[in-house]
Amino acid sequence: MYTYQPVDPDKPNYTTPNAALSHIKPGDRLFIGTGCAEPRLLLLHLSQMEIQTEDNEIYHVISYGPAPYVKEQYTKRFRYNSVFITDNIRQAVREGRADYTPVSSQKIPDLFRKKLLPIDVALVQTSVPDKSGYVSLGISVDLTKAAVENSEIVIAEVNPEMPVTHGNSFVHTSDIDYMVQNSSPLTEWKPPSITPQIEKVARNVSSLIDNESTLQIGVGNVTNAMSKYLCEKKDLGIHSELITDSVLELLDCGVVTNAKKTIHTGKTVATFCMGTQRLYNTINDNPDFHFYPSDYVLDPNIVAKNYKMVTINSALEIDLTGQVAADSLGTYLYSGIGGAVDLHRGAQLSPGGKTIIALPSTSSDGKHSRIVSHLCSGAGVAITRADIEYVVTEYGIAYLHGASLRERVLSMIELAHPKFREELFNRAKELNYMYQDQIYSDPSKHLMYPMEVQEHFTLRNGEPSVRIRPILASDEDKLRRFFYSVSEKSRYSRYFSAIRALPHSLAQKEANINFSQDMGIAAFLGPISTEKIIGTGHFFILHDFKTAEISLLVHEEYRNKGLAREFLRYLTKRALELNITCFITETIMGNAAAIHLLKDFAASGLATNATMESEGGIIILTWEFTEESFYSQNPR
Repeated sequence: MYTYQPVDPDKPNYTTPNAALSHIKPGDRLFIGTGCAEPRLLLLHLSQMEIQTEDNEIYHVISYGPAPYVKEQYTKRFRYNSVFITDNIRQAVREGRADYTPVSSQKIPDLFRKKLLPIDVALVQTSVPDKSGYVSLGISVDLTKAAVENSEIVIAEVNPEMPVTHGNSFVHTSDIDYMVQNSSPLTEWKPPSITPQIEKVARNVSSLIDNESTLQIGVGNVTNAMSKYLCEKKDLGIHSELITDSVLELLDCGVVTNAKKTIHTGKTVATFCMGTQRLYNTINDNPDFHFYPSDYVLDPNIVAKNYKMVTINSALEIDLTGQVAADSLGTYLYSGIGGAVDLHRGAQLSPGGKTIIALPSTSSDGKHSRIVSHLCSGAGVAITRADIEYVVTEYGIAYLHGASLRERVLSMIELAHPKFREELFNRAKELNYMYQDQIYSDPSKHLMYPMEVQEHFTLRNGEPSVRIRPILASDEDKLRRFFYSVSEKSRYSRYFSAIRALPHSLAQKEANINFSQDMGIAAFLGPISTEKIIGTGHFFILHDFKTAEISLLVHEEYRNKGLAREFLRYLTKRALELNITCFITETIMGNAAAIHLLKDFAASGLATNATMESEGGIIILTWEFTEESFYSQNPR
């Protein structure tokens, strides 16, 4: 319900909705304010037949709520042209009754100024004038400020419910031609429900966020689900095209302070917002929130001034090489570019910046993979494979920047839903994206790596924390680099042979693990983008199905720091899950470290019936373990 206020004779700029809209002429091009800031009262009157408009083009960014101007009965009156397709206009675009202009939000204000997208009438919603005659554009500064500045006629729906926002949101009433009074609550936006699949994606993304990062968070399900996973972080900042109530959650738990931002320190920066009344109340006249036009906030050079800038964007689908489709599924136009591309570019230029593409591995009904061998015919590429960095699904994280197509393909297949992996694998082979003898890891036997089974361990003597997780096919090149980094003596103690090289034919056997019969893990040091392996551990189940042969190899620089013992603990836990209760290992005579490790393991109660035998210069170590002994020392 819209509460229309009668015209006050003492306010000469004010008029009735119909009187204001009567100045629209046939052929005029109209701009409508964004999202929850749409001037609902004006749009209601515009759609009614009292106002006889004809052949008018409507420019819009995000339409939220009723959109009568795209209905078939209005085709002679209005031609809708959106730069971001939303649910309520998607069918009209698909049927050719409305237009879509593919352009990034950062570029649009300049198109207004240069008259490449000329505007005759701007329909906006504002706060009430202050004592100096200024109104605020409130929750929609984005393109609205430029539209007001470059329109022949400006019609403002003045609403005391519109928050006054700081930054660059003010317009003087002398620049407004007609003002209409309204006192209705702003439209509220509430995010859709979060599925378990989205929860897992959000958790994985959150693991990439470092303390003191500045985030771009949009309206997607993933970013709305991230809040609870970020509450252990410190001093995060916000520099975003759009903010929603998820920002309030981060403020409530004290994680967003903006204190470490290197531009607009102490301020949450955005171009527009969509949310509940609580969000609108929070930003109203709040100097901690600054709203600026899109061509400023989304300027890659401005974005790059934020140290540790992190952008989190979604995708409709992404191919095995890293090409991202964001606005269409093939020729089916679905959404838009928005600020994603420019924010992505800015974050890549930011010191310590990260760019993340986050998406569930399948469509909402689970019938289609969103990781594909190639994009649908006719799809627009929003982010090229040359610019891709992190890709995240519920199955893990892949870092693709600087990776070969072969390395990318293996990583992306591991991010896909297990039921689609074999199809993707076979198609990749057909395209010669990988070795023709590449082994396929059956996902039905594959642990749901990575987050469920990844553990963190801090090395002794204050060394950095390492990640211990199962080895995957995509780790093959890291395994090879690890092999060449250790001494020949260490290689001999691991392989019992003077192996000088680890080519693909051998390396992929260590990287492709059948987790129902054996286990291979590695310790990874450093951020995912540059991680290296500093140790490995394997076991292979023997014929009695109760015993497994185990082997460990730790880089010389990281020995005597507790890593080998942590490997044993991790492998023992996995062995118990497979009903293995005995380990056996062989090592060269004089390997005091291995003997000491077994004695230490036995002394702690984790190993029982430990024995040591020697045979032809080889030491054979055997020990047993039980769930009771293991979990008494390692509570579940």
